Amino acid sequence: MGRKVNWGIIAAGGIARRRTLPAMKDVPNAVITGIMDKNQKVLDEISEEYKITDTYTEEQELLNNPQIEAVYVASPVCFHKKQALEVLHAGKSLLLEKPLAMNEEDAREIVQTALKKEQTAGVAMVMKHHPAHRKMKKLIESGVIGDIVSCRAQLNCWFPDMEGNWRQKKATAGGGALVDMGTHCIDILKYLLDDHVEWVFGDIGTRTFSYEVDDSADCILHMKKGATCYIDVHFNIPDEAAKGMLEIYGTKGSLLASGTIGQDGQGEVYLNQCATEGYDSNQKRKENGLGQKVDYERENIYGRQIEEFSKAIEEGLTVSTSFEDAFETVKIIDALYKSSKEKKAVYL
Repeated sequence: MGRKVNWGIIAAGGIARRRTLPAMKDVPNAVITGIMDKNQKVLDEISEEYKITDTYTEEQELLNNPQIEAVYVASPVCFHKKQALEVLHAGKSLLLEKPLAMNEEDAREIVQTALKKEQTAGVAMVMKHHPAHRKMKKLIESGVIGDIVSCRAQLNCWFPDMEGNWRQKKATAGGGALVDMGTHCIDILKYLLDDHVEWVFGDIGTRTFSYEVDDSADCILHMKKGATCYIDVHFNIPDEAAKGMLEIYGTKGSLLASGTIGQDGQGEVYLNQCATEGYDSNQKRKENGLGQKVDYERENIYGRQIEEFSKAIEEGLTVSTSFEDAFETVKIIDALYKSSKEKKAVYL
């Protein structure tokens, strides 16, 4: 077994406690050395559960620990800029939770700072680490479904009004469903298609609840290679009704995934390969269900993310989501909000 990278975690509650910490204990090339959170009760509970002795309530205390080589920042978006810059200036490698920042201006400052540093830095876009999505990417690249013409990514949940919840406040979250879940959908479509966005159109608003961020976002992304992508993300659809659809349609077939865009690393993928023998005015379709089921090896996507980032640190490899890539996604999000407000398409 090779050497393990010593990790520190800033904001150890939330997604870190729910997903990343449980996954890290099984990662062969990483170890949790220290954790930081403002909530002492959370620190005590995590420390006891994972036998972590180095706990802190201030970021700088964790960064002063010379043993810590890499830092995972899982705080609310409003703290990303400050904490990312502190980590970078401390000379630590940085894995920053999505989205990169509250807005394009803050994101640009983070990117510019990172470019001046030598340490490994990237954003935690965990959907790229789902083995089903990697399998889909290989199939698309092989050409089995032809040239891509249309795509859809969906991520919905039930997120009612909750007093004091930071995700429902513009000052702490930057936005609602589009920022929280649309970021994942945009990123995975860019990844699968190996493409960039040319122009966007958004219909975004708060239709059901009373909080100040959006609970509904329906968006169109026109890609530079020609495909049109549709994204629908909602905080006002019940979890059991939300199937997390990911659909890729090409000139020779389709890839249809259900439940792969989510935190549990599960879901199914189906491949449809179709012969195009000419126009059929009857448009008769074969009854083949969803298509041929695509097998893939199940993995903990959060563990895979930490393992690959640790390997990138040790071997000087490229990270899955660079700050530059994540910056492009922030620009797309900002353009979608502008499009919705002005009720017109916005070019990137």
